[in-house]
Amino acid sequence: MQHGTNNPDYSVAGEPCASVADLQPGDQIPVLGGAALLSVLEISHDPDTGATSLHIDAAPSGPGPFMLPTGSMVNVRRPEPEQAEDDEEVTVTVSLAVTEQVTYEFETEVQIPAGVAGDADALHEYLADNEELWLDSLDPSGANGYLNVNERSLDTVEVVLAA
Repeated sequence: MQHGTNNPDYSVAGEPCASVADLQPGDQIPVLGGAALLSVLEISHDPDTGATSLHIDAAPSGPGPFMLPTGSMVNVRRPEPEQAEDDEEVTVTVSLAVTEQVTYEFETEVQIPAGVAGDADALHEYLADNEELWLDSLDPSGANGYLNVNERSLDTVEVVLAA
């Protein structure tokens, strides 16, 4: 491939071809009779001039993009993406965000003013305002009482690392 050449066909017989307008990042363009491959990093189409700018990983003519007419044909090799069969299992690490509404039922000893002990509403209000009196006794696993999951929703999930 020569930089600045206006020849509409930059392909060589016997190699798969594609229009410059159909190239995608990751496509590889064989050069020097297939002895080297240039990987396409970015593609910019300019409809006003009809030119396509290819930013590749190594430019034999120096820095800067190749400018080719958009209708030009070039040899291209498209690496086959590795895809698992639909029924093949893969191991991945995922990041999950889960929201649960949980009810804990447990017993604990607390020290409270004697005046609130006989009034259920006053006791409720006092313990709601003074969580530090009982919060350390709440076992998130429910081991010291009962744990009921009333509602659960999976908020987000994202693959972190495929193994």
